[in-house]
Amino acid sequence: MEDDRVVLLPSKNKNFKLANDNINLGVDQIRTISFRKKNSVLKGTLLGLGIGAVTGIIIGFASGDDKKEPYYDYNQDPYGIGNFFVSINNAFTMTAGEKAMAGGIGLGVSGAIIGSIIGAVTKKKFIIGGKKEVYRDLQGDLMKRLIVQ
Repeated sequence: MEDDRVVLLPSKNKNFKLANDNINLGVDQIRTISFRKKNSVLKGTLLGLGIGAVTGIIIGFASGDDKKEPYYDYNQDPYGIGNFFVSINNAFTMTAGEKAMAGGIGLGVSGAIIGSIIGAVTKKKFIIGGKKEVYRDLQGDLMKRLIVQ
């Protein structure tokens, strides 16, 4: 970075070559400069997965076990129709551990999807607008971003 131009160098990790390795841009040609952190999608995915899984596990354990209904006696339900419905209801009861596992998986997957989307679209944008004064004002912040990355 200089006071009146920006020089772009090719990345060391990329396998492409230009006729001239450096690209010189005058400040009057620059409208915006955007930065995105390395591995931001992966970091967002892992963060969303962790937060979602922990939240689902806590909610599952906090909700406790479901109560099972007792079956009817033969005298109360001689044909077994009521017991049929009780058995269907009891088939869907869950323990706190089962709820924690289901909640951890469900919220973990949804958190990972949301985190990857947020990591993909999040970036820091500097609006220059082709003005040297704005570029000079933002030059310190731009240098900090380049050094951090």
